[in-house]
Amino acid sequence: MGNQTKTPEKASFLKTLDERFLSLERIVAALFSSVLLAYVYQLLTNGDFTNLNSYYKSINFAVFFAIAIIGAVALIGFTYLLKQQYIIPWALLLTTFAVSVMFAANYRDGGAFFCVGVGVVDLIVVLWLVRDDKLGLSGISVSRRVALIAACVLFAVTTFVFGYYTSMKYQSYSNFTFDFGIFAQMYERMASSFAPNTTVERSYMMSHFGVHFSPIFYLFLPGYWIFRSPIYLFYVQAAAVAAGVFAVYLIAGRLGLSGKLTLALELIYAFYPCLFNGTFYDFHENKFLTTIILFLFYFIISKNTVWEFVFALLLLSVKEDAAIYLIVIALFVMINRKEVYRGLIILGMAVVWFIVAQRIVAASGEEGVMISRLSDYFVNGEQTFGSVFKGVFFDMGNLIKQMFTAEKIPFVLWMLAPVLFAPFMTKKISSMILLFPIIPINLMQSWKYQYDVDYQYTYGVAALIIISAIFVIAKLGSHKKRVIVLTSLFLCAVMTVSLVYPKMQNVTGYMQNTEGTRQQVDELIDSVPADATVTAAHSLVPHLYKVEWLYTMPDYYGSNRDKPVDTDYFVIDTRYSDLANDMKTVMGNQYTLVQSAGFAELYKHN
Repeated sequence: MGNQTKTPEKASFLKTLDERFLSLERIVAALFSSVLLAYVYQLLTNGDFTNLNSYYKSINFAVFFAIAIIGAVALIGFTYLLKQQYIIPWALLLTTFAVSVMFAANYRDGGAFFCVGVGVVDLIVVLWLVRDDKLGLSGISVSRRVALIAACVLFAVTTFVFGYYTSMKYQSYSNFTFDFGIFAQMYERMASSFAPNTTVERSYMMSHFGVHFSPIFYLFLPGYWIFRSPIYLFYVQAAAVAAGVFAVYLIAGRLGLSGKLTLALELIYAFYPCLFNGTFYDFHENKFLTTIILFLFYFIISKNTVWEFVFALLLLSVKEDAAIYLIVIALFVMINRKEVYRGLIILGMAVVWFIVAQRIVAASGEEGVMISRLSDYFVNGEQTFGSVFKGVFFDMGNLIKQMFTAEKIPFVLWMLAPVLFAPFMTKKISSMILLFPIIPINLMQSWKYQYDVDYQYTYGVAALIIISAIFVIAKLGSHKKRVIVLTSLFLCAVMTVSLVYPKMQNVTGYMQNTEGTRQQVDELIDSVPADATVTAAHSLVPHLYKVEWLYTMPDYYGSNRDKPVDTDYFVIDTRYSDLANDMKTVMGNQYTLVQSAGFAELYKHN
C-alpha cells in the first residue's frame, strides 16, 4: 500500500522537473558543466596539467568542490525557477569551450593528436547539444548585414593582432636572412630601382625571380613607397590572409546560406589553424594564395567572367607552381560544374603560364625551378618534371611509401580535422578533385617544411579545403550542418590556440629580452653606410635592408658559403657565440672593431 501511495507523488515530481526542463540528462549536464567550471579555476591557478603530481598537489579541493557545487545548484536552481530550457545547454557549451581552449593554451607541445583528442570530447558534447536543438539555434536569426559587419571586425582585428605580433618578431631582432632578410632587401631595391634584386639570397646580385617568379610583389610596392619599412610587409601579409573572410561572406551569400551560417563560416575561416599560424614564419608570397583562390571561386560560381580571369591571373602571379592550383580549379569547372569551354580556357592559361614562368626563372638565376624537393622520384638522376612523372607513374608503390609516413599524418590532421574532414562528406567524387594539390605540394615532397603547418606551404591547399568544406556544408541537412559547424568552431579554436599562443608568448619574450638593447643596436645599424659592402650575421641582415651589397653568414644557399665575400664591414650578433666566433675567424686581423652596442659589434676593414 505504501508504494502505491508514493508512486503518484513520484510521478508528479518527475513531471514537474520535466516541465521545468530538468530531466535526468539535463541534471547530469549541469553537474558536468559545473565540474568544467571548477576545471577553469584550476587551470587558471596551475595550467601545467601535464605534470600530474604537481598539478594534483596544487588543487585546493575545498575551492574546487565549492565551485562545482555552487555552479550545479545555480544552474539547476535558475533553470527550475525561470523555466528556461537553454541555461544548462549554453553553460555546458561555454564551459566545454573554455576548458578545451585552456588545455590547448597550456600544453605547448600539444600537437595535432592532442587537439584531435580534445575535439573528440567536444564532438560528444556537441552531439548532445544539437539533438532536439537544445541550444535553440533554430530560433536565432542573424542578418546578412550583421555577418558583413562581423567580417569587417574579424578582418580588422586579425590584421592588427597578427601584423603587430609578427612585426614584434622583427623589432626584437628575431628574424633571419632566410626568409625575411631576402624580402626586406628585395623590396628596398624594388622601391629604388623597380627590380626585385637581392644579394643575400645567393651571395651575388640577382633577381629574386631567378628563384621564384612572383610578380604579385609589385602589387604591394606603392604601399612600401609610402611606409618605406619592412614592418609594412608584416601588416600587408596579415591583411592579405585576413581578407579571405570577405570572400567567405560573398561565397556563402551566393550559395544562399543564412546570415547565421555565414557568420559561423567566417569564424571558422578566421580561426582555421593553418592560416595565421604561418604568418609567424616571416614573409612569403604563398600567403596571398588563400584569399585569391577563394575570391576566384566566388567569381566562378557567380559566372563573372571578367573578374574570374583577373583573379586567375592574380593566382598565377603568386608563384610558378601556383599553376597547379589553377589546373585543378579548371578541372573542377569542367567536370563538376560542366563548363567545359570555360574550364579549357583556364587550363590553357595555367599551362602556358607555367611554361613561361619556368623559363623566366631559368633565365633570371642559375638554378632554375626548385625541383630538387621531388628528388625521391627522379629516375636515374634525371632532374626534370618528365622524370618525376615517370617515377610516379611507373612506381606507384614508391609514391605511396613517400606519402604515407608517420611524420605526415599530423600534417593531414592539422589541415582536415578543423573542418571535420567535411570535403569527404559528399557523394560527388568529382568535388574531391579540389583536394589533389595536397599530394604534389605537400605529401609527395621530401623537404620537411612542405608538410609542416608552421611554414608557408599550406595556404593554397587550405583555400581548397575551406571552399570544399563550404560546398559540402551548404548541402547538408540542418542537424548535420549544426554538428559539423559547431564542432569545427571548437576544433579551429583549439588547434589555433595550440599553434599560435606559444608563438605569441615567444615573441613577447623576445621583446622583453632585448628591451634595453634594441635602440642601441638600431643606432649601430643606422650608422652602417648604405653604399658600403657588408657581411652580417643572419639575425641582423633584415635590419640592414638598405645596404645594396649585403651578404649573410651563415650562407646556406650561396656559392660563397665556404669563403664569405671580402667586404668593407662585418656586423656581428654576439647572442650567437658560435656564429660570432666563425665570423671573427673569417675576418682575421683585417678588420678593426669600430663600434659595439647592445648585442651587435661593427667591424671595419683595415
